[in-house]
Amino acid sequence: MNDEDDRVSDEPQSHEPQSHELRDEPPTADRADPEIPALPARLAQVVFSPGELFERLRERPVWLGALLTAVVLSVAANLLIPEELIRQLVMQQMPDNADPSAAETALRIAGILRLIGPIVFPPVLAVFLAAVVLLIYNLLAGGEASFAHAMSATSHVLFIPTLGGLLTVPLILAAGDAQVTLGLHLLVPGLDSEGFAYNFLHGLNFFGIWAAVVLGIAVSRIYRRRSAGSSMALFLSLYVVMKAVGAVLTG
Repeated sequence: MNDEDDRVSDEPQSHEPQSHELRDEPPTADRADPEIPALPARLAQVVFSPGELFERLRERPVWLGALLTAVVLSVAANLLIPEELIRQLVMQQMPDNADPSAAETALRIAGILRLIGPIVFPPVLAVFLAAVVLLIYNLLAGGEASFAHAMSATSHVLFIPTLGGLLTVPLILAAGDAQVTLGLHLLVPGLDSEGFAYNFLHGLNFFGIWAAVVLGIAVSRIYRRRSAGSSMALFLSLYVVMKAVGAVLTG
C-alpha cells in the first residue's frame, strides 16, 4: 500500500445521515414534486389509510381542496336541518322569563350564524389547529415543519368531523332535535341531561375522537421522531380537556 492510500484511509469518514428518516423537519432536498393522489382519493385515505396519505403530504403539502370540502360538507349539513329545529334549539336555551325581544334577537343571531358559521368555522378551526401543532412541535419540541405542512394535516383531518356532521343529519331529522349527536353519552343511558357527566360525554363525539387520533398520525409523519402513539395521546387529551371545560361552562 503506498503513501497516498494511507492518507486516504486515515481521513475521517463522514457519518452524516443520508436520508431524512430520523429528522423532524420536512425534507427540502431539490427533487421533482412527488405525485400525490387526487382529492377524492386523499379524502378516502384520511378514513382508510391516513398514515400512507400523510407520508405523501409530508413531501408535498397541499390543503386548499380538502379545506374547501370541509366547508361544503359543513354548509350542506346546516342547510339540511330545518329552520324550525334551529328555532326550537334557541328557545330551549333561553331562560323561562326571557324578554320576547331578547328571544327575537337570539333567533336573528342564530340565523346569521347559520349562514356564515359553516363557511367561516372550518377555515378558522384548521388555522387554529395548525397553530397548536406548530406551537407544540416546533416552538416547544424543536421541530421545523412549515405552516403549509400543519395546514395540510389539519385541513384533511377536518374531513372526518364535517362528514360526521352530515351523516348525523338523518338522526337529527328522525328525532326532531338539533342537539342529537353521536356522543359517548349514548353508552351511559339514564344520565341527568342537566348534569356535568351528560354534558361532558355528549360533547365527546365519536367523529371528534376519530379526528384527534388521525391528527396524531398526521403529526407523527410530519415529525418523524414523534411516535404516533404519543401524538395521538396528546391530541386526545387536549380534546377531552376542551370538552370538559365546555361542559363546565355550559352546565
